[in-house]
Amino acid sequence: MENKQWMVKVINVFSNLVEVEAEDENQAREKVKEILVNKEREVEFEHLYESTLPAEHWAVISKEDFDKIGEEYMAKKQQEESNIITPSIITP
Repeated sequence: MENKQWMVKVINVFSNLVEVEAEDENQAREKVKEILVNKEREVEFEHLYESTLPAEHWAVISKEDFDKIGEEYMAKKQQEESNIITPSIITP
């Protein structure tokens, strides 16, 4: 039996400690959400390893199927982009 290539998604959990000033726990959470979604944030977070989910929870797919799904996704994305109608500007 010939070996095949496989893609295995190992799920690790990491955490970040973010220090903020707030009136209560809910406001602290909201402030951190704002920091995390701000793409221009000045803060770089240190990722702290927490754990790895057990192997029975890891997604496994053959490399062949993985590549096929990727190709189908890119074709669909290109098709959607080619369907975008942009108005043309007519100048005198």
